[in-house]
Amino acid sequence: MNHAAGQRAYHHGNLRAKLLEQAIEQLRHTPAEQLSLRAVARALGVSQTAPYRHFSGKEALLAAIATRGYRELLEL
Repeated sequence: MNHAAGQRAYHHGNLRAKLLEQAIEQLRHTPAEQLSLRAVARALGVSQTAPYRHFSGKEALLAAIATRGYRELLEL
């Protein structure tokens, strides 16, 4: 296994939070219909299957983003 593949297979920190942050960033430039868990994973440098350890699919990721947004609104 080369060094780059080894880096992609492991992520330091709270991956779930990083996935949410990256997905929100991508939604600033891409419609929700075009959001891809693979693209989110690629942007973070993790394996394409890594998001599925935290979200069952794109709908679950979008639901988590919505939940986060509602919680932030309640804190205002």
